[in-house]
Amino acid sequence: MNYATPDFPQRVEIELVSDCNLKCTYCPRHFVNDLAGYMKFELFEKIINELSSRPQTILVLHRRGESMLHSRFSDMLNLVAGKFKEVQMATNATMLSEDKFEAIVNGLNFLSFSLDTPHSFNKTRIPANYEKVEKKILAFLDYNKGRVKTQASMVKTESTPDADCELFMQIWKNRVDRVRIYEAHSGDGNFGSLKNPRTPRKPCVMPIYDMLIYDDGRTARCNHDWDSDGMGDLNINTIHEVWHNEKYKELRRQHSNVGQCAITDAICSKCDSWYPEIGNQGTGEVLEKKESSR
Repeated sequence: MNYATPDFPQRVEIELVSDCNLKCTYCPRHFVNDLAGYMKFELFEKIINELSSRPQTILVLHRRGESMLHSRFSDMLNLVAGKFKEVQMATNATMLSEDKFEAIVNGLNFLSFSLDTPHSFNKTRIPANYEKVEKKILAFLDYNKGRVKTQASMVKTESTPDADCELFMQIWKNRVDRVRIYEAHSGDGNFGSLKNPRTPRKPCVMPIYDMLIYDDGRTARCNHDWDSDGMGDLNINTIHEVWHNEKYKELRRQHSNVGQCAITDAICSKCDSWYPEIGNQGTGEVLEKKESSR
């Protein structure tokens, strides 16, 4: 594997909100205290201004919370509209409403709905109601008319029967462009850990591909870095400066030498959700709608 570091991250995740209006039973939020932050619009503008000179960037506008809770959600989408190769977001869809539809279609290329089967939803995604959320999603899909690529996703836990996964696929396969079943992770409090660890360990591409920015401007390793001392601070430095700092260099050194020496990084050493290649973690199930049927 050529573990070369590009001059700038190819994908940047910006956490608009760390607060959430749900308490999903399998969410790693249970292991993190006081997640209730909202990114200041001025900080968001600063980040987008730096990124704007790099239109090939893939932008992700969520992480540990529900982005649609932000009072300036539509303004944020309008700010990024048309500036980047791709803008993605995931939502629990409880805050999805008609007044946000236009900004979503103008600002996003990909929107994922985090759901569950109808008979499990109200028990796992507390206190959301399946019928109300489904109605909101169907209204958006009708408005969207295929302009934003959409996904329905659910989490498969130890207790999830295969029949539930099949039911979920059947319900959503003709409604959205992509259906994904995620394997539950971090159940033991170690972020990114899986029930069945993956071996042999391979270098993860995230340290040379992705940067996560928390709502307060601190940067983190990737989407599985839920609660750490971070990798830098964009209130002090630029994305480019953080990307090339000594902490990142050491993290990349550890990953590039997997097989020769152990990874000792506090987060990565306990993670099973590493990516051996860009865009492919190698876990879960994905059903992609064929282009001819769209």
